[in-house]
Amino acid sequence: MNITPDSFAEICKQGAFISALVAGFSFAFLGTLLISSDRKKITDWIIGFSIITIAGLLVCSLAWTFCASMMALYQVNDRQVIPEVILGSHKTLSFIFILSFFFFLVTLGLSGWIRSRRLGIISASVSVIALLYSILIMRHFIF
Repeated sequence: MNITPDSFAEICKQGAFISALVAGFSFAFLGTLLISSDRKKITDWIIGFSIITIAGLLVCSLAWTFCASMMALYQVNDRQVIPEVILGSHKTLSFIFILSFFFFLVTLGLSGWIRSRRLGIISASVSVIALLYSILIMRHFIF
């Protein structure tokens, strides 16, 4: 399958957008936790996982944006082959995105435990279900 620089640029733009969007949600959640007066140990864990999520997703967003801009240069010069270094970067960024998404779900799963045991069980259950569905969907693309 030959992918054109134009279609690859679009893939990179979509990856950058989704990464930035989820990082924004994580950042808003982190900000709420940082100003919270709650001093439970679970809050510290959630803050740590949220920081990992944000860092990974921001790296993906920035790098995919650069990949898309590189593809724009390839289009201007009428090149039809995507360099291996960019394809390799895309694979690495996809892995970082999936790992960051996993930490995002961990953050969501732990968040309910701040309020109560019952809400903790509910949030953890929903996150585990989302993780299982994510694995079922993404296994076709990454494994």
